[in-house]
Amino acid sequence: MNEYRIKSIVKSLANINSANFFHDICLSLSKAINADFVYIASLDDNDTLATTIALASQGKIIENISYSLPNTPCEQIVNSLICTHRCNIQQRYPNDARLIDMSIEGYVGVPLKNVEGNIAAILVALFQEPISNTNEIETLFLLFSGFIERELHKKSYSEKLELTNTIIENSHEAILITDAHTRIIHTNKAFSKITGYHIDEVTGETPKFFQSGHHDKHFYQKMWSQLKRRGHWQGEIWNKRKSGEIYPEWLSISTIYNKVNQVTHYVSFFSDITQQNKDKSKIKRQYYFDSLTKLANKKMLFQQVDQAIKQNCQEPQNIQSLCGLLVMDLDLFKHINNTYGHAFGDKLLRLVANRLKSLIRATDTVARTSGDSFALFIKNLPDEQGAQRIAENIKKSFSDPFHLDGITTSCSLSIGIALFPHDEKNAAGLFKKAEQAMFDAKDNGRNSFRFFTSNMEESAARILKVKSELEEAINSNKLDVVFQPIISLKTQLCTKFEALVRWNNNGTWVSPTDFIPIAEHFNLIDKIGDIVLKKSCQVLKTLKNAGFTDIIFNINRSIYEFPIDEANNNLWLNVIEASGLSPSDICFELTESVLAPENGNNISLLKSIQDAGCKIALDDFGTGYSSLSYLRRFSIDILKIDRSFIKEMTMVKDDKTLVTAIITMAKALGIAVVAEGVEKKEEVEILTELGCDFIQGYYFSKPLPVQALEIFLKKFSFTHPLT
Repeated sequence: MNEYRIKSIVKSLANINSANFFHDICLSLSKAINADFVYIASLDDNDTLATTIALASQGKIIENISYSLPNTPCEQIVNSLICTHRCNIQQRYPNDARLIDMSIEGYVGVPLKNVEGNIAAILVALFQEPISNTNEIETLFLLFSGFIERELHKKSYSEKLELTNTIIENSHEAILITDAHTRIIHTNKAFSKITGYHIDEVTGETPKFFQSGHHDKHFYQKMWSQLKRRGHWQGEIWNKRKSGEIYPEWLSISTIYNKVNQVTHYVSFFSDITQQNKDKSKIKRQYYFDSLTKLANKKMLFQQVDQAIKQNCQEPQNIQSLCGLLVMDLDLFKHINNTYGHAFGDKLLRLVANRLKSLIRATDTVARTSGDSFALFIKNLPDEQGAQRIAENIKKSFSDPFHLDGITTSCSLSIGIALFPHDEKNAAGLFKKAEQAMFDAKDNGRNSFRFFTSNMEESAARILKVKSELEEAINSNKLDVVFQPIISLKTQLCTKFEALVRWNNNGTWVSPTDFIPIAEHFNLIDKIGDIVLKKSCQVLKTLKNAGFTDIIFNINRSIYEFPIDEANNNLWLNVIEASGLSPSDICFELTESVLAPENGNNISLLKSIQDAGCKIALDDFGTGYSSLSYLRRFSIDILKIDRSFIKEMTMVKDDKTLVTAIITMAKALGIAVVAEGVEKKEEVEILTELGCDFIQGYYFSKPLPVQALEIFLKKFSFTHPLT
């Protein structure tokens, strides 16, 4: 080998700047071996693509390139120590277009390994003339490949170090690093953002610098004990910012050891969890407290009752204290709500809550358990008369009227009382029996209280029997759907039907007013609603196939049938479309409670199905100011005037005035109007004169079974009703 070549390269390497090492080594090698091209290229993870780090040609560095390794001489380097072709390289690799473009005749390449010993790069020399001294070039490449590998290792380490530093500095979590003596040596930007301290202000300090005084010495002793035993600790800790503010953080500390298992550093990661704690507190409040009245909710009540019962049961039976649960329901609250509106009703509920709170001791629990129902749990009653005195005191207090928004209204309570340990020994059972007693008080004239008795369970048993039979009817598909015609006053044609559920229980028709409340109470109403929707869609599809293409079906939906999760908002549309119908073939009838502000997903679902083409009708309209607020908040397509106004319209002037006002207002808002409960020709004439759009009632037809629909549509005459 020509020693001059080696000396010239070594001499040039002595003056190489580390930043330009790869450029300089390629230039030196190309000059020493008279190569037309010399380059160093890194390989991808799959060893299929090479990208040059430095590329020298004719004494200068040129732009880097990337190329595919398969079917090239470089592919051989990955599998061997060195690859040399003195001449005719193009003939050996005819698919390597780069060799042809660069007019290459000779080739020398060696692999370059990373720290793990895997081939990660290659050193290549290309010659446009046949190579005369391949052995010398191979020796030279093998000799200097070690230098290049070391620089590649340094480059890789530097890149990893830079990446690590970038990750640390840009982490959203604060990072604090100390030495083995817990002196701070490094922090990141997130640390400064959270604590308010710059790194210069804390370098050399220990984490005690941030202590807030919130924790005692045992807390820190336990922390360090775990760090020493496990090398890790994490948990919530309260520290102090530069501003003096004490705040919570979630802290994770890890111990760093050297090769001989000596502690060298401690690394802490932490984040400010002030907002998370607020969110947790908010979630807890939402989970355990009523958002309207701020009272405990049913979950919290049950928790308090069960806890008190558990404590009592740990005592000998002869010294267990008497506890009472009072379940209270506001009398005629629905009437107040309908008269003055939901906003007024909500304010009244707050006043009721405040009055109840003013009557209890600090050890008692008062809760709102549902819309207009409350409960009071009393511990350590002296005797049964103690519960009676409390009920009488509540009754007396509620004899005073409430004054709200310039309105004076009376609001009495029906109260049911159950006692521990006499009646039940768990919260759910105690509540159930107190509720049964409350229903008994309500059935016996309201504004009274009743203690639970075993006779009340007979009524509960009857309800459970109906519930069981209703479940069987649902599961066996024994519920029927009938359809009441809705007539257009403009076209004098039947254009719609309202679908209504009916139940024949072993030969006896059960009124919907009897079984629907039970279905709602036991969460069966959504299954009934699904049955009605599916059967109605099947019937409507049959009618359309028979040529009645303009018919629309109205389907009732109660508040209990709306999905809580938005992910289920397409279920109704899926049923409609699976039946081969368009969403525009269906109108959903709702009551006002569905649109209440607290029922957020209901509005989202309604907008979704309305956007798809369904119509929305507001049922029983005209029973309160709240209806008007809903018209402002949500785009209703149809109003259905409550039958009570239609019934009295021909005799009571105020009712006719109200009907007139509703129709006029609806027209101004572009909303269609359906009058329910129309039974007389005189009512039809008045509604026609007032400009009502549709009428529904026994004047034209009672609800019809499926098999009667086609006959009705074919024979219907506006001037000669079939009824």
